[in-house]
Amino acid sequence: MTREITIRSRDGLTLEAALDEPEQSWGLVILCHPHPQMGGTMNAPLLLALRDEMVERGWVVLRFNFRGIGASEGVSGDGVAEVADAGGAVDYAFEHFRHLPRAIAGWSFGAVVAIRLAAEELLLRGCVAIAPPVQEKPGITAGLPPARKMELLVPVLVIVGSNDEQVSPGECAEWSISAGVEILPFPGANHFFWAKYDALAGTVGDWIQDKLLNAP
Repeated sequence: MTREITIRSRDGLTLEAALDEPEQSWGLVILCHPHPQMGGTMNAPLLLALRDEMVERGWVVLRFNFRGIGASEGVSGDGVAEVADAGGAVDYAFEHFRHLPRAIAGWSFGAVVAIRLAAEELLLRGCVAIAPPVQEKPGITAGLPPARKMELLVPVLVIVGSNDEQVSPGECAEWSISAGVEILPFPGANHFFWAKYDALAGTVGDWIQDKLLNAP
């Protein structure tokens, strides 16, 4: 059952959030939603599909609305200030589920935030970035820093649909290779992964379980 909670961003904002906790838990996953201009909230259908998959596998799932979205305080930005929001979710997870390994996953705008956090966060053990916009899109996302300027502290998987109309699969692949992270092209998928939710969720779940539970 989903429980409504609040968390605090690392710069002091109160954010609305939702927690799903199975009876027996193996780990915890934080989910970051896409840009609000594209209807992105913590209740985006793709994120709910990821939640259902992970809860069924026995993972705690923490979702939250970025600043300025829904009942969350603050003003929506371009994905830089939002790193403090995702960091607050990590802090909540560490405080309340310290015994569980923690991963973060994001889609589109949320994928950029997740990767940016993965470059500075020691409390995570894995990151999945679904269709991250590598290049800046003014008014929407700051994109990703050049790969050579990032030192990712955890294993990262980048997933991009081969038919993505919003994000360049080639740019995702080039950035991922330069950053030394895994890149997985998803055949036949567009940016929204229509009719691919189950396959995507299964792929994400398998990778997270392998990295967090089978790591030495």
